[in-house]
Amino acid sequence: MLSNRLIEYAEKKYAERLPYLETVRAGLEEGFSRCTPEEAALMRFFYGTMPLRDAGEYDFRVFLSFVRHGLWLREHVAWCAALPEDIFVNHVLYYRINSEDISENRAFFYEQLKDRLTGKELWKSPRQAVIEINYWCAEHATYQASDMRTASPMTVYRSGKGRCGEESTFMVTALRSVGIPARQVYTPRWAHCDDNHAWVEVWAEGRWYFLGACEPEEVLNKGWFSHASSRALLVHSRNFSDFTGEEAEECIGREGVTWFYNNTSVYARTRRLTVAVKDREGKAVKDALVSFEILNMGEYCSVASLSTDEKGEVYLTAGLGDFHVRAQAGGYFGEQLVSGARQERAEIVLAAAVAQDNWIRDVWEPKEITAPEDYPMNPGAVTPEQKRRKRLRLAAANKMREERIRSFYREEAAARYPEEKELLRIAAGNFDEVLRFLEKDGNPHRKALLHSLSAKDYLDVRAAVLEDALCGAEKVRGAWPEEIYREYLLCPRIYYEELTAYHSFIDGYFTEAEKEAFREDPEKLWAYIEKEISYEPALDYRTICATPVGCLTLKQGNETSRKILFAAACRTLGIPARLNRVTAEPEYYTGTQFRTPGKSVGQGKADAAPGNTDASLVLQVEDGSKWIYYQTWTIGKLDGLQFVTLDYEGLRFGGNCLELSLEPGIYRLLITSRMPNGNQHVAERTFRLTDGERREISMSLREGSLEDMLVNNELPDFEVTDADGKCCPAARLTAGGSAVLCFLEEGAEPTEHVLNELMQQAGDWNAAEAKLIFIVRDEEALANATLARTLEKIPCVSVYFDPEGETPEPIARRMYVDPEKLPLLVVTKDGMTGIYASSGYNVGSVDLMLKILSR
Repeated sequence: MLSNRLIEYAEKKYAERLPYLETVRAGLEEGFSRCTPEEAALMRFFYGTMPLRDAGEYDFRVFLSFVRHGLWLREHVAWCAALPEDIFVNHVLYYRINSEDISENRAFFYEQLKDRLTGKELWKSPRQAVIEINYWCAEHATYQASDMRTASPMTVYRSGKGRCGEESTFMVTALRSVGIPARQVYTPRWAHCDDNHAWVEVWAEGRWYFLGACEPEEVLNKGWFSHASSRALLVHSRNFSDFTGEEAEECIGREGVTWFYNNTSVYARTRRLTVAVKDREGKAVKDALVSFEILNMGEYCSVASLSTDEKGEVYLTAGLGDFHVRAQAGGYFGEQLVSGARQERAEIVLAAAVAQDNWIRDVWEPKEITAPEDYPMNPGAVTPEQKRRKRLRLAAANKMREERIRSFYREEAAARYPEEKELLRIAAGNFDEVLRFLEKDGNPHRKALLHSLSAKDYLDVRAAVLEDALCGAEKVRGAWPEEIYREYLLCPRIYYEELTAYHSFIDGYFTEAEKEAFREDPEKLWAYIEKEISYEPALDYRTICATPVGCLTLKQGNETSRKILFAAACRTLGIPARLNRVTAEPEYYTGTQFRTPGKSVGQGKADAAPGNTDASLVLQVEDGSKWIYYQTWTIGKLDGLQFVTLDYEGLRFGGNCLELSLEPGIYRLLITSRMPNGNQHVAERTFRLTDGERREISMSLREGSLEDMLVNNELPDFEVTDADGKCCPAARLTAGGSAVLCFLEEGAEPTEHVLNELMQQAGDWNAAEAKLIFIVRDEEALANATLARTLEKIPCVSVYFDPEGETPEPIARRMYVDPEKLPLLVVTKDGMTGIYASSGYNVGSVDLMLKILSR
């Protein structure tokens, strides 16, 4: 069943990996001895290509379950048997999709889906099977924002929710479980708004199709993100091996064990960009690192890093917008904006030496960043009947999912823990696991431990892990202040790692003499980790980190893994420890302050606590309410040749001033104002902070012109009903000039604000030539007092009804505003061309619409 080429590839990769598997090699060889020849070959394929940390995290049998299920599919499912071998091993067999926790799941998903496909004879049609599977996914999971840790497909199934990366991982798992090749496709950062997105591609009938995960459509190559993806600068997929067929896609480089493939041209208009790197004498620089960065969330985010060839050049097929490109080699760097819309080639000179100061200008430098324009690459037309069928099926799916998730919560059990009722509700399918920990005894610190966790932890944490953390911390209860004890000893979470029972493992790993030495001086623990825990970047997948248990098992771990290990070992030894919230550096508590290991006293890291740093930065602004970190501004510190953004998420200005405690070094401030068309007005400032310095810098946001506010987006037509119950196409309502569509949520505070602003300018609206159209759910909305007064003061308003409440979301997405916030206000011209939109309540949005209409 397996080709000699694949068997030889697996043996070669495994042999290359063996030097790093010495601590687990005996167990692997014993496992191989119990496998069939084909199973053993594919297990070597896994161990030879996987992120190295996985070998120390998961048992042999977990990977074997994927191999056995994949081989069964290859033998028994016709469409799987017919697949090219590279498609099968990379996109059906492979156990990892992105950065999710790994568990035996393929057989489980297959059992859920097999009868559903058989009952409708869908085993004969992979494309139709994909659509049916997506409805099944919608019945079991929906979108919910959460932190950056990627929950496993089984956790998404039990909890009924996940962010887009988790939904797509969940759906890829479901598809692979029945032998349909699938992969996660990802735009690491949008160019036109502050976000990213992941979706799914499936291989059927000899080609790749795309679809939104848990967002079923009646046809493939359609999703709400189709217009957004037409504005992408980069869309990519990934493999964990370079075992490819003859028609391999454009590879845009390797990072550790991950191979990235460029899918941008499927979704957007593209251009092949060439970046040439030269030194100060004009000579080509080979092996320079070129980073393509997208300005998103107020920071330059690297989305592709390529090394120059013999000619000093790199190439990237990219969307028609602006990249910030940074090149570096040998202690020198250069950077510039490169436009995919206007350039085919750019040249960067490595003129700046990090060791010198002459490149630090310490002045505000304005720039303009242009996003790609909207273009209908994949319009995905559907019939009215398909729309109706989707609406009915999706409503049924939502109901099934909500009822299933509600069934996990048991009121009679939760009632015994009134302060924990909400976290038990959040736990969903993990309810019994959390309850088991709570119920074991009356120790009050059980509750304290649970409240120290993140919301996502309740979805998948094991009672045994919590018990391990509680027992480990109990040994030093009373030795530290209660707040320090709860947050930095009792809590098992350190960063975004998978939670494991590390206390008992670490306690048994070190000798008593070692533990005593580390307690007396935590610096010795850090020295041990730096000496004993190796790191091989070529075998890493930087999106994930090893747990403390896995790190010690393999004696391997990347920088973040080692920091987590230090904090975990300190907590096990009874020493409060953490990763600094801003810098993510490891710190241990001395009794008076947190200190970073490996640094002399007085060289602490950036922290909200005063006294731990040696310089300060005072930022002064006119209106502190406008300054939102990761939206309008960020600050980064130079680390080597790259600026690393400090994590001040949630930090707010106190009035018009903000003081940051920082360590000496070189910093870069970025300020950005994003316009509705996706373009950004940017200002950069690079400066040095010296030891003991207190620096003051004024910041200001650049305001956009009225023309900057406007777009030209064709809106999808939709139907509403009038007071007589007759259907009215929106295109008919907006025809013949300008109109303002107002999707309202009567009684909700944002809508109340908008209605009050409309009433304040009632005279102007009554005199305006534009049509003012209110869309509410039903006639009961008209009983709302504020809405009734608005209709009385502005009698020109037309009112229509949207009983299902489904219309605002696709309109908001088409206008690139938040689809989850009402009211939604959309100014149109010439029928269904949207030129401005606002979602939620934004001060002055009503006045701005009047200005747009009168321009």
